[in-house]
Amino acid sequence: MSNLFIRLYLVLIVAFIGLGFSIDAYFEQQESTYDLTSDIELNKGTFFLLNKELQRLPASEQQKYLQIISPSFGFPIQLAQLNNFGFNEKQNTYLAQGGIVSRYDDQLGKAWFFQKLTQGDKIIVIGPILLEPSGSTNLVTNVIFFSGLALIIFVWAWPLSTGLKKLTNAAAAFGQGNFSIRASTTTSAPLISLVQHFNAMASRIQRLIKSHKELSHAVSHELRTPIARLRFAMEMVRELDDKSQQIKYLQTMDDNIEELDGLVDELLTYARFDREKPNLTVKTQDIVALCHLVVKKFNQTHQQLNIHCVNALALPILCDFDEDAIKRALDNLIRNACRYAKTTIEINITYTNKVVTLVVDDDGQGIPEEYRKQLFEPFVRLDQSRDRNSGGIGLGLAMVKKLIELHHGNASVGTADIGGARFQLTWPSK
Repeated sequence: MSNLFIRLYLVLIVAFIGLGFSIDAYFEQQESTYDLTSDIELNKGTFFLLNKELQRLPASEQQKYLQIISPSFGFPIQLAQLNNFGFNEKQNTYLAQGGIVSRYDDQLGKAWFFQKLTQGDKIIVIGPILLEPSGSTNLVTNVIFFSGLALIIFVWAWPLSTGLKKLTNAAAAFGQGNFSIRASTTTSAPLISLVQHFNAMASRIQRLIKSHKELSHAVSHELRTPIARLRFAMEMVRELDDKSQQIKYLQTMDDNIEELDGLVDELLTYARFDREKPNLTVKTQDIVALCHLVVKKFNQTHQQLNIHCVNALALPILCDFDEDAIKRALDNLIRNACRYAKTTIEINITYTNKVVTLVVDDDGQGIPEEYRKQLFEPFVRLDQSRDRNSGGIGLGLAMVKKLIELHHGNASVGTADIGGARFQLTWPSK
């Protein structure tokens, strides 16, 4: 990761420096081929006086006169042929009109000024005049510019490199079996999305591994008892000659096979939920009608209990949900309530502020508050009144939680107004 930072830093520095010097060289080339044409106010009077004096002298004495007076000006003055300096057409035209052409060499710190003689085809050349060289100034400017640029790139690249290094360390630790490790979210802004995706992936993998371990443990533990009963019943059938006794043990074997089939189905269903996210068919429909449909089924199978919808849910409540998922969740909650209710189970549905609330109450002994947080975890059983002898292996409520989370909602447990446990599901609806 350090090499990545060094390579990135060097590439950026070289790229910016190369670009900067290339642009600088380009403009220098343009300036060397383009001669600034302008009237220099300072030299107008000088050229005017020189022209006047040279007009009085014959052509043979003009150059000698300029050599004599040059020391008085402090810079060279001479006559030269117009074509010796390679002026362009625009500058030649400007000179012919009596204008002054200037030429600068910033690197050498020199300047020349040109004007055509009023009479004749020669030009007066003033210079070179020594100016302050700009090379050292440009060098300092360039050093400051590129040093500042390098600092900016460093400030930008260093957090990125540090964040990538932390993410790499987290990935390495995760790969070595530390499934609780997470990458720090206090990182460079460009890496936040990557870190969040890594943490989400790590959480899902950890959850899958945990589920796999729990599932393996549950399979070995839950299947052992019915298999042992099957073996015992088989031995008894082989040894008994009484047909009625044989039929009794065969019925026991059939019951255990049914139990095994139910356990396997429940385990596989939960495992499928952990491996893949089901595709829901969410649509607007009447949840009251669904509630009455589920309650009707339980009223037929549990006639000893008073299972009903409270608040006279006669009017439809239209909201968004997947029919199969909510039906299964409600079925699990009512089935769970049937195991522990004494006489009454009440179902209530409300829809306020675009939030659906589904409540299932029973009049059983309730659930102690210290156990409520873990109740929706898989394979969790509480006291003996709610153990596997009353049905299930602790996956029903875990399934309910997963189903409601698919609706972006949540499940909770509390105390019912009628004295027992209250299971509440809430989810948003448009």
